[in-house]
Amino acid sequence: MVYHDKTTGHMILGEAAINLAFDEQEITLVALIRQLSEMAEQERNDERVTQIADARNWLKGFIESSTRDRAELNWLVETGQAPVSLKDYR
Repeated sequence: MVYHDKTTGHMILGEAAINLAFDEQEITLVALIRQLSEMAEQERNDERVTQIADARNWLKGFIESSTRDRAELNWLVETGQAPVSLKDYR
């Protein structure tokens, strides 16, 4: 994420996580991204909408990289080259 102010970015992510926790929802990447979308829809301040969008884009980067990692790990398993543990994979 290109945070102009990391503290603000962290606060936005924390706010999304707290909203999910108060609603007794599981806190996952997908849930956080969805919650940030809802927050952006309700927000009137353009600067804050931009900050929320930055946070969403940053989180989406983790989904894309975890998908690549998972695909690579699946390939290793299928070819008999799987690591003994996931710690060995990282």
